[in-house]
Amino acid sequence: MTVLEKARLFCPDSSSLDFQFMFNPDKVQFKEAVKVGESESARTESGRPKVSFEYPKARSLRLKKVMFDTYESGEDIMAVYIDPLRQSVQFQGYSTGDTYLPRPPIYKFIWGDKDYITCFVEKLDYKLTMFLANGTPVRAEVNLSLKEVDDSFLSSEARSYDAELFGDRDTRTQPPAAISVSEANEYYLADLKEQCESGTDEAEAKREEAKENYDPEGKVQLFKHSNKQGDSVEFGEGEFDRGDLGDLGNDNMTSFFVPAGYQVTFYEDSNFSGTSVSAVGELYIANVRDDSRYDRFNDDLSSLVVTVDEDAKDRYDELMAEADALESGAQAACDEYQERQDWYG
Repeated sequence: MTVLEKARLFCPDSSSLDFQFMFNPDKVQFKEAVKVGESESARTESGRPKVSFEYPKARSLRLKKVMFDTYESGEDIMAVYIDPLRQSVQFQGYSTGDTYLPRPPIYKFIWGDKDYITCFVEKLDYKLTMFLANGTPVRAEVNLSLKEVDDSFLSSEARSYDAELFGDRDTRTQPPAAISVSEANEYYLADLKEQCESGTDEAEAKREEAKENYDPEGKVQLFKHSNKQGDSVEFGEGEFDRGDLGDLGNDNMTSFFVPAGYQVTFYEDSNFSGTSVSAVGELYIANVRDDSRYDRFNDDLSSLVVTVDEDAKDRYDELMAEADALESGAQAACDEYQERQDWYG
């Protein structure tokens, strides 16, 4: 024999917000859609409108004409069913694990062994259709619109669904209790301010780390005398022969600098011939005579090749992308902080 299963709204935020329908809905209507962009002037050669695909919209679910009836018991339908449902569209401060976020409660619509959607109640409308002689409402018809959300709104301590642990039967440790919206706003503003201030600093630190791997504006610098003194010349990536040594001149190097992410190979003779040695940046040699690796090139350099370390450049690109994301997040937090301050007065 098939057991009747009642449809439920299970609330991961709190067992006190679990709700079981009195009568099951006759239908469950889903809606899924894609957001497209259209322009009146953008047309194909055949005259059809051009569209651009933007993003999938949040899935929605509608329950229509769900009935509640307490005529036989004489109980107030508002107190028993409608007021608990009205809590689904009330804002409170719910824990996200790190802070509190003012929002409506999150639910899972469950019927039997099917977990259909994680959602919030976007719209609740109801009408009272029967009253006792003393004015007590005993019958109601309800329409619910549910909209899908992801689990990022939930605390790490959020409840998991267990058919036997529903409502006041759930004796497990509950998630942190909800706080008032005004308290949650204070928490949330403080969190936004921290993201705003720290995100920019973190982005700058990430950019500095990136430049330790590769300097996109870096140049290999050669100097005639020690300690970066005297005539000098600088080179980016490429091959440079005797005629490219400019003011420095042939056989005149005594100190040099190689930026991060670059390698230079020095050649004793022109046309990239003769004895050679390589130096990997970041590296500064104040006097080649004092370094056994490069001492033979004191006033004895005629050509050189500068290359970029592609691994270092790739790492630079990765870190800069992370820095951009941090800065973007910080700016979004700053904007939202200012906006919410204006809202809250």
